[in-house]
Amino acid sequence: MKEKQTIIFGHKLKPLRKKHFLSQEDLAELSNLDRKYISNLEKDVSSPTLHTLYKLAAAFSITFLGLSQESNEVEENQNYLISTTKEVEEIKAM
Repeated sequence: MKEKQTIIFGHKLKPLRKKHFLSQEDLAELSNLDRKYISNLEKDVSSPTLHTLYKLAAAFSITFLGLSQESNEVEENQNYLISTTKEVEEIKAM
């Protein structure tokens, strides 16, 4: 039996949505998806299908590849901010 593969995308979707200054309701309307489904995606309760990812890319006015690249950039920026904040806290503690 073939194992179902899931896409973990929620941790990238919420920051990407906020980067575009969209509420869950806005994104739901632009992507023609349900707001509750958007919420479940962001919490990794639901996994998006490829069709859903294409809808989300269109809602952000980017290509499918652009969605992947932009979500990776958001994650890289978050990681940089986290590490920088830790460094600042360490300096403050001295």
